[in-house]
Amino acid sequence: MVNLSFSELWKLLSSAKKVLISLHLGPDGDSLGSCLALEYVLKRDCKVEVDIVSKDPIGSSLGETDFVKNIAFGKGVADIDLKGYDLVILPDSGALKQFVPVDFKLSNKFNTVSIDHHASNDGFAKYNYVDNTKISCCSVLFEFFKSVGVKFDSELSTRLLLGIFTDSGFFAYGKGDSIKEAAFLIENGAEYQNRISDAIRFNIPLRIMQYHSLMIKNFRSVKISGLNVGYSSTSLKEVKSLNLSLSEARSAVNYLQELGGFDIIFTLTESEDKIKGSFRSRKGVDVSKYAEALEGGGHKAAAAFILPKMDLKEAERRVLDVLEN
Repeated sequence: MVNLSFSELWKLLSSAKKVLISLHLGPDGDSLGSCLALEYVLKRDCKVEVDIVSKDPIGSSLGETDFVKNIAFGKGVADIDLKGYDLVILPDSGALKQFVPVDFKLSNKFNTVSIDHHASNDGFAKYNYVDNTKISCCSVLFEFFKSVGVKFDSELSTRLLLGIFTDSGFFAYGKGDSIKEAAFLIENGAEYQNRISDAIRFNIPLRIMQYHSLMIKNFRSVKISGLNVGYSSTSLKEVKSLNLSLSEARSAVNYLQELGGFDIIFTLTESEDKIKGSFRSRKGVDVSKYAEALEGGGHKAAAAFILPKMDLKEAERRVLDVLEN
């Protein structure tokens, strides 16, 4: 994969007249923040017409904020007539399947752009800029915007800080760069307390807390090759009983990784047509290699994968077999 230079990327984006930006499936704060930051700069500085879509709903805490007011939820790239768009921007994911169904063919005639920070990104778009040393996609955009001389006002700074804040685990990892970036953004007017911290950390619905309790109830542990492995699974029936979106279902692994004494944590969440898996490690174990063995990807400390529909016990066994081998 060959990265565009920042100047090439800026020329490509700023010369467009109409752009479609998509959140990835099961969107998180970094997906939301990176899409919103791109929208803001393209509209403000380049007078580009921008539409944002998201096939999946976002988690309830973020879904109740003003960040989501201009996003067309329930629509994905595969549902849109792309002929009227100069660019289709697909940020914060390393694979096309995180935006469209696996069997959907996105023609090469469409100018797709990937801006990302995942090591598993293989350059799936027509134009790519990927930096896997960054903690978040918003960190990539932070460096990009500084490089090309974009003005950081309060609104842009807040949108970028949203992604950096959430993907750094509230500055629990990637601390050096993420804290420096956050300090710069707050100095430039980012509304950290009211629009980000309070909205996300102190606005969690009861049913999400009940979901986290369920994951603790279902929690099991095993020792594999000297590693302490903890895992928990959620059935489709349980997901429906709590009315969880895919984005909300992803939150459990972040909660469980706070448990002490484990080298690896993984979760499995059943949906109508697949099983979503997530790995976390705080002990220096590279979980991305396990995700890649399951046709997923991600970072050393945080990675994800999707399994085809199967019995949850069989899915657990498949993941444990990968860890054992």
